[in-house]
Amino acid sequence: MKIFCQEWYDEAMKHAKETNDPTLQECLDRLKSWETNNPDHPCEIELHRDFAPLSFLFVQRYPDGREGIVGGLVYHGTPDESMCVQLVPTKGWQTHT
Repeated sequence: MKIFCQEWYDEAMKHAKETNDPTLQECLDRLKSWETNNPDHPCEIELHRDFAPLSFLFVQRYPDGREGIVGGLVYHGTPDESMCVQLVPTKGWQTHT
């Protein structure tokens, strides 16, 4: 995983730890697993800062530069400033594609 927004990442990790919220690490672990799920087509996940508080944009990038899945690792807090729709509103981080 390549992090292009280290300070933003550190802030989100700190918030998750302070609030005892495992959802950020669960989402990160799931994204990291994508890097090795298909050994014939390895990829790297890139994390970029998103406009929403504590949220990220992610890109699945292949060695030849192609992009795979692009989405968000979105924090749904109180108030929820993500501008994303949830069918079942829950707090914490969720992967959106």
